[in-house]
Amino acid sequence: MLKSAMSEGALSESNVDGAAGSGLLADAVLSGVGAGVSEGLRESVWGVLADPQAVRAALASEGHVDARRRVLTGEVTVMTVLGLCLFSGEGYDSVLARVVPGLVPGAAVPTGSALSLARGRLAGQPLKALFDAVVGTPVAASVPGGQAFGLELTAVDGTCMDLPATAEVSAEFATPTGGKYPQARLVTLVSCGTRRVHAATVGSYATSEQKLFDELVPALGPGTLNLGDRNFFSMARWVTAAATGAQLAWRVKNGARSLPAKVIAVLSDGSTLVRLRESNSMLARRRTAAGDRTLPRLPDTIARLVEFNVHVTDEAGRTRTSRFRVLTTLVDHEAYPAREIAAVYAERWQVELAYYRMKVTLRGPGIVLRGQTPALARQEIWGLLVVYNALCDLATRTATELRTAPHQISFVAVLRRTRTHLDTPTRPCHCRRGQDADPTQTLVTAIAAHPRNRTDRQRTSPRTTRQRQTERTRNVEYTITIVTSNLPKAT
Repeated sequence: MLKSAMSEGALSESNVDGAAGSGLLADAVLSGVGAGVSEGLRESVWGVLADPQAVRAALASEGHVDARRRVLTGEVTVMTVLGLCLFSGEGYDSVLARVVPGLVPGAAVPTGSALSLARGRLAGQPLKALFDAVVGTPVAASVPGGQAFGLELTAVDGTCMDLPATAEVSAEFATPTGGKYPQARLVTLVSCGTRRVHAATVGSYATSEQKLFDELVPALGPGTLNLGDRNFFSMARWVTAAATGAQLAWRVKNGARSLPAKVIAVLSDGSTLVRLRESNSMLARRRTAAGDRTLPRLPDTIARLVEFNVHVTDEAGRTRTSRFRVLTTLVDHEAYPAREIAAVYAERWQVELAYYRMKVTLRGPGIVLRGQTPALARQEIWGLLVVYNALCDLATRTATELRTAPHQISFVAVLRRTRTHLDTPTRPCHCRRGQDADPTQTLVTAIAAHPRNRTDRQRTSPRTTRQRQTERTRNVEYTITIVTSNLPKAT
């Protein structure tokens, strides 16, 4: 499992041509039969991306009411925002010319300035409400490669997105030192089997990933095994997350003083049972951060530490070794062997691939989001998440019908086939009700005909800009060696 998760970053998403695809997509979306303004949106191929009933419910939950009859109703505006996410890089007028005729046949196409006003009229955050409404309804709860030890694998991580450098946006979203644009920080909880976003939160670049993750902790729950990178651990966060009933396998830093733990016992598989204890300095910092000097000390906590080396050997015989420490709530070393936990941790890379799909394949590399105000910027981020999840659901449904893992379905193929599918004009059908062809099934069949990803290759790619200047993607072999921790022993 280690090799598949670490290597796929250079596989299926590496041949994306966002610029070439945007023209096709611009001609593709929203060709389904629409409805009169007063009737709202009817069922059409748009159901692939967002169910009209869910759109109406999201608007109602945010208190949106259309003050008067117009083409850009709340429903049409929400669907158009989704179109903006699909037509990344194209102007408002261009997107409207493709969207409105499909949603409101016969209506005059509004101008780009009218769309700006309509987006501003949306009450609250209906795109976030739409995301929240559909996020809990995945196509398949259990897929090949999405579980370990009978638990659903999830992973958490953060990323940033560039926003327009307007005065309003810059006042709410910080700009990195030396950066050109203010940035929004996005932290998500992703299902490793489908790479679908299970929960998300958005903040400023100035807000840490750890603080944003604290908002997502309630999304954890029993029956799952959560994988986290080494930046997320703190004893308080660990205790809170474990209290949700979720099992945890988080990487922790290698420093001698980075983990408030002492060894209780060395187990037969090479892992160690440790006792976590909050020190006086940790307690003082937590009290200061909370503004409450009466906070009690956290209780001692028993956990298990799996420490291992990953040896990477390329075709030329060059090797690189990295040390990993994974702290887990799975303390039974017989039921959860150390080597298997080390291999499972590599699946954390699925959240990185999810961000690559979202930011490069779907949005396009180097694209700055459109929203000129904080509200519009958030609106677009949530719309991007809605569209991304819909595409993941298409991949999962296709994989389920093929009885394979979603990772074998090319996300590029899903995107391109969806664009082609939506590009086909919907013709009037004189069939009796219930006899119309299922547009989603037609699309799934087209996706299924595309060649599958190769998931059997072991590859590695340079991650940093400096590394990419001197290194290239290459075939490698991974070897895991369990090592004994050098943490001090408990007395």
